[in-house]
Amino acid sequence: MSNVSTFAPQSPAPAVPYIIRVLTAEATKTGAATAVAGLLVAAISEAIWPSS
Repeated sequence: MSNVSTFAPQSPAPAVPYIIRVLTAEATKTGAATAVAGLLVAAISEAIWPSS
């Protein structure tokens, strides 16, 4: 018999709590706010200086 231990995976946790944690994380909120701000700046600059 060898002394090598084998990895026994545990049953996977439900994905719902993970998704809730990701969506309520501060980094996600900051990233979403940054994306919205970028789109707002792009829309305003396109309205002021049309590209075509």
